[in-house]
Amino acid sequence: MITAFAQVRDSARLGSREMKIGYWDGALSGEDVVDMTGAACTMGGPVIELPESWRARIRQAHPFATQLARYTVVGGLGTVANAMVFLALRTWWEALAANLVALVLSTLLSTEINRRFTFQASASTHRWRTYVQNGGTVVFYAFYSSAVLITLALVVDEPSPWLQALAVSAASVLGGFARFLVLRYWVFEDAHA
Repeated sequence: MITAFAQVRDSARLGSREMKIGYWDGALSGEDVVDMTGAACTMGGPVIELPESWRARIRQAHPFATQLARYTVVGGLGTVANAMVFLALRTWWEALAANLVALVLSTLLSTEINRRFTFQASASTHRWRTYVQNGGTVVFYAFYSSAVLITLALVVDEPSPWLQALAVSAASVLGGFARFLVLRYWVFEDAHA
């Protein structure tokens, strides 16, 4: 159920009246300020219970599927960011060095976006677990994606940077689901409880 509240503030000095309208749906909250100059208001009204949207009902009924869908979107965007950084660095560096830097940057970025968007966890949620997961992810993908690049070089004579980026991106899908489970059930466990 979404809880809405309103707070009216008169400013005699400025000759204006504002109403702060807010909501809380159990996970997210927000507020907007509405100019109510010239409007009549009553003070001390009751809290209004608004019916839930179909999106909120789906989130509550299927939290795992909702988080998996959000994680997939973030993972896809993280993979694109990884490939773009890799291709940019590849113009100056060798494939393995460019891969490692792109991996570190995209892992840090995607973990933070997943914390906020996918799992809607607070900033203090198991911070040390976040660091361990980031380090573990970087180590795993550093070896895994480096092995992919080395194998590609053995199979294809002088692979292009685009082919290298594609191979690493395709290989990252396999580890993505395992990372989702680690984030959901260990790093951000309190966020979905």
